[in-house]
Amino acid sequence: MKSLVIGSTSVVGKAVAQALSRCGPVKLAGRREADITFDLSSPVPCACDEHFDVVVLAAADFGGRQPDDLVRAELVNSVGALAACRLAEQCGARHFILLSSRSACDQTTDPYFGIYSLSKRHAEEVASLYCQERGMALTVLRISQVYDDGGQCRLHQPLLYAIADKAQAGRAVELYGSNDARRNYVHLSDLAEVCARLAERGVAGLYNCGHPESPRLSEIAQAAFEAFGKPVDVRFLPEKSDIPDLPPFDCAHQLYEQIGFTPRIDVRRGFELMRAHRENLS
Repeated sequence: MKSLVIGSTSVVGKAVAQALSRCGPVKLAGRREADITFDLSSPVPCACDEHFDVVVLAAADFGGRQPDDLVRAELVNSVGALAACRLAEQCGARHFILLSSRSACDQTTDPYFGIYSLSKRHAEEVASLYCQERGMALTVLRISQVYDDGGQCRLHQPLLYAIADKAQAGRAVELYGSNDARRNYVHLSDLAEVCARLAERGVAGLYNCGHPESPRLSEIAQAAFEAFGKPVDVRFLPEKSDIPDLPPFDCAHQLYEQIGFTPRIDVRRGFELMRAHRENLS
């Protein structure tokens, strides 16, 4: 099986490419540090005469609130998904995998709804239309919040890494408000393994991809203190605005059964891996 991963500088893209490499040759596409130059925001078709069995889209724009941010996110995430599907067809791929986000199911009333949510949902819709009309198998993975050992995902998961930093230093973790919100985090290596297995088995469909457990923030903080070997010190600040809950996120147990793998790294183990990584650097 020969695979192409779009997202040459993406943390997730690199991890998925590494996992796929056990199934056969893998190449990366993107604007920089890529085997194949490909720009999701460009209307110019990519010139590629190589054949790939599977194409994975692992790149995205996270948007913002300014007009330019809105246009760029919609262009990269939605129109870019169409461009990626066209590239996959051009390469003779039989399977297109879109790494989407749990945000794609957000509604306008949800606290974190924005252009990222909307453009990722559009990406799913246009990819579904394209693949259905062209006879290409499509897998859409709506992924929960992704983290790793070395902090490459810190930009998009600042709360989780702030908890790790404070636990490591033995400082109190202060949680705004009184709401003990739930979160679902999936470790990068588990996500990469899921992607590799579903590509290898040719599993199509739309699935939520996260860890089976969705702990509360106080439980996450407790796990961090225990992993770093420090006394637990978690405090709520009721005078601050509550941290809102996210919409419910039910994992795709059917998918996990089909591929014979369920994400294994819970937050306690994840923090232990962070600790080991940091100790190795010191």
